[in-house]
Amino acid sequence: MEESRIAFLRHLIANASPSGFEQRVQQVIREEVQHFTDEQRTDVHGNVIAALNSNGNPRVMLTAHCDELGFLVRYIDEKGFIYFATIGGYDPSTLPGERVQIHTADGPILGIIGRKPVHLLQGDERSKAPKLSEMWIDIGVNSKEEAQELVAIGSIATRAAQFETLRGDLVVSRALDDKSGIFTVIEAMRRIHEQRDKLKAGVFFVSAVQEEVGLRGAHTSAFGVDPLIAIAVDVTFTSDHPQTSKHEIGDIKLNGGPVISIGSRINPRVYQILLNAADEAGIAYQIDPQASGTGTDTDVIQVARAGVATGLISIPCRYLHTGSEIVSLKDIDEIAELLSRFVLAIDAQTNVIP
Repeated sequence: MEESRIAFLRHLIANASPSGFEQRVQQVIREEVQHFTDEQRTDVHGNVIAALNSNGNPRVMLTAHCDELGFLVRYIDEKGFIYFATIGGYDPSTLPGERVQIHTADGPILGIIGRKPVHLLQGDERSKAPKLSEMWIDIGVNSKEEAQELVAIGSIATRAAQFETLRGDLVVSRALDDKSGIFTVIEAMRRIHEQRDKLKAGVFFVSAVQEEVGLRGAHTSAFGVDPLIAIAVDVTFTSDHPQTSKHEIGDIKLNGGPVISIGSRINPRVYQILLNAADEAGIAYQIDPQASGTGTDTDVIQVARAGVATGLISIPCRYLHTGSEIVSLKDIDEIAELLSRFVLAIDAQTNVIP
């Protein structure tokens, strides 16, 4: 993958976007996607929606969510220690000692999530996961007044971890769930735009908000776009590291290619078109059987209006919802290629009736 494109992924991650506070990254996304689409708008929830060949038939929606996990400042004590609520689903045991950035009007403030040292834990405290109420953010001040000069109640924070190359095609960062997904969809739009003379469908790009707190942006944007077909891109668990079970989640690995879901939330004809496109491109893929809900935006898009023919393609990801999520740039590149080939294969005669 070109270094300029990797730099854009790095830029997406550098712009913090906890659920409900996605404005900064959405501005970055608007500025980028305008190069590959004919029209752009932002709806009342903050979803960025951009169209290419909007009068084409049928209407196809490509989407990923731009929000990430975060923290919300809700109390500062007399010594200047900051107490917070979490935005999205955290494993509390991953938080003590983490460096965070509190995002303020004057720029980021570095902080550390603190808890009682292990030396002072008593009895079964040592074997229990810490409670969120037992943690705080330390910004190195001595009083409430000093802290309040720097941080306002209602400020957001994110883990300080940024994008780094791990080895080969593997990269690591916070927020790859799902900024790697929104990056992949933008990459697909770029490739579709390069071949727009072959495009028959109307393509609607959606950078959805508030997935981590209830799949909200996808729900409202799908109603507004009213697509016949929609493909969501998210990350998914892998079973290629210790303490995971292939019996429970299937055989999913990094560098194994696109993960294509099948199940009750997936339109069977869309699923088959995706497989055909992958086969024609020589792209190896992985199958993700989902017996009921997928836990992604696909679930709410499927039941928008009178129903949508949905598909889900996932990026294999290790250590979800930590500050060190790992994905493969090779997998991302192949998913972008698969999405572009899928869209270019769709026309008015495409049948999605099961």
